[in-house]
Amino acid sequence: MAATKPRGTLVLKSTVAGKASIDLAQLVINELRVVGSRCGSFAPALRAVTAGSIDVTPLISARVPLRDAERGLAMAAKAGMMKVLIDAG
Repeated sequence: MAATKPRGTLVLKSTVAGKASIDLAQLVINELRVVGSRCGSFAPALRAVTAGSIDVTPLISARVPLRDAERGLAMAAKAGMMKVLIDAG
């Protein structure tokens, strides 16, 4: 939570089996959104993307060649960027 700016979104990415104790005051005071993102089945997702039944193009904010990877990572850190692809091909 400390790394999330006020009114930001905190994404909890994992499959959690146990309980956790957290101080909810910081969520309220900083007006944070919390989004859970569990692991799913990758094989069906990859097949859907490969078949074209899911269009991921709107999720890609920029593409950069591998030689510009450092610039791509800096771009990815900017507000409003969804996904920056670093093309190794």
